[in-house]
Amino acid sequence: MAVLSALIFAAPNGLRAAPQQAPAAPQVLSNAVANEPIHFDVSPPLAELATAAPAQQSVGLMHAPLLPKLQQLTVAPQSHGAAATSSLLQPLIAPLISATIGLSFEGVGNTSTLNCPSVAGFTVAPPDTNAAVGDTQVVQWVNLCYAVFNKSTGVLIAGPFAGTNFWKGFGAPCETHNDGDIIIQWDKSNHRWLAAQNVFEGPPYYTCVAVSQTADATGSYYRYAFPQPGFPDYPKWGLTRNTYYQTQNIFDPILVFGVNVCAYDAKSMLSGKSNAQQVCIFDNSNGTYFDDSMLPADDDADAGGPTNREVLLGAIDNFLPGDTHVYEFVFTPNFGNPSKSTLAGVNGSMPITVPAFKLAICAGQYRVTDCVKQPGTTYQLDTLGDRLMYRLAHFNEGGTQHFVVTHSVNNTTAVAARWYEFRAQGLGTTSLSLYQWGQTPDDGIYRWMGSVAMDQMGNIALGYSRSSAADYPSIYYAGQKAGDLPGTTDAEAFIKQGSGSQTDTEDRWGDYSSMALDGADSCTFWYTNEYYPVDGSFAWSTWIASLKFPHCH
Repeated sequence: MAVLSALIFAAPNGLRAAPQQAPAAPQVLSNAVANEPIHFDVSPPLAELATAAPAQQSVGLMHAPLLPKLQQLTVAPQSHGAAATSSLLQPLIAPLISATIGLSFEGVGNTSTLNCPSVAGFTVAPPDTNAAVGDTQVVQWVNLCYAVFNKSTGVLIAGPFAGTNFWKGFGAPCETHNDGDIIIQWDKSNHRWLAAQNVFEGPPYYTCVAVSQTADATGSYYRYAFPQPGFPDYPKWGLTRNTYYQTQNIFDPILVFGVNVCAYDAKSMLSGKSNAQQVCIFDNSNGTYFDDSMLPADDDADAGGPTNREVLLGAIDNFLPGDTHVYEFVFTPNFGNPSKSTLAGVNGSMPITVPAFKLAICAGQYRVTDCVKQPGTTYQLDTLGDRLMYRLAHFNEGGTQHFVVTHSVNNTTAVAARWYEFRAQGLGTTSLSLYQWGQTPDDGIYRWMGSVAMDQMGNIALGYSRSSAADYPSIYYAGQKAGDLPGTTDAEAFIKQGSGSQTDTEDRWGDYSSMALDGADSCTFWYTNEYYPVDGSFAWSTWIASLKFPHCH
């Protein structure tokens, strides 16, 4: 099994040089590399490519321990830039959230229900739970399997299949390396599916991408393999009408190299062109390794016209105990003339001021982010508190652009899920500022592994894991209804109550969950995350639920 899902962005000792204040102008890179696919083909319908059960199964973690960048952090500087609005200085908790659950059903797991090991041959952790919702189907993909469900009923349509079923018959390495760190996406503008996972056994390293020919996730796909310059860890995707964006941390795999920010010519891929282009800019922060774990903005509503400038956010893990900024980057790819592509904001040079936060770190067992307590065990779960959590959801509303994202922070008693809404005025503009932020209660309960999105009315749904020394890890949601006082987080409700603690998996939990917005009505959210039905290791299950606020139409 290839090494993947590496937890924390590593940096060599003595090479950190975090900037103490923003320069007068953003730093810009223009070292773009353009690639055509290493391989391309058109698949038969995926429903015809069901994989046979392997002869035997094995158990393994989906990563190897890496030196965390957190251990080389500098002391946080004084806040600079515009101060946060005074009304936003303290998080507000409102009555019970008004969004209610619609469908709620079991997903793919390492248990008897929709058993993943029976088709993948491996029992692994973490599941990297991820889902997307199309016109009529919901696709859930976890390490290392996916399944297709009916959106109206929750009934299983197909699967589970091994993740490599997307590339069966395509050839090595995409067909033979079911390496995880998976992403399933629904292109809301073009009504197509995108499935992607990287190949971690190398060099050489690759990105495998499959784009559906139709809105049917079980149909035929255009399949591509593109190169990556190093071990491409923790890949994340953001889709727009004309361009698909991807980020990944690049490792040696021992020492960190930087971040590879890539754009893919969606128009060509949707047409099945064999020469569809990938344009990437490699960013090592000019040798400081400040930039990492970027999230590309992912469109939840068609922006209404072409734009070739992509907003990314990331790099929150550079100061102890935390920071007063989230860092923005702007990627401008040029497929016609790749040398004119640019990445602005390098080395933390485009900070956005937010209220001070403390990174969700502690004296963990395996790493400094192993903080979350569980009943009946000394094993504590990983917060992944060094990064913003997938997705950076983008909703364009009459020219006002909304960007929502979440991450885990320490509060006085445990860990909280903090969320932000950033805004930019005007289609295609990239000057983001903080509009509001919220946070779950400071009550001794751990809330982490979140994902957040906004509907067309401005309601915000936040899903996450919740646990404590007395309460099993479970799936909860909170958020904010449109019209609430800015900064308000409604009181939480549960989606699925866990009934077991996770024992020896080197404390891995996640590495991400998924809050998707249904593009058919721009009102219904679909959330998926993991839980344990009994105490154990590698025995995770997953759950899928739809949520909707009243009066969204």
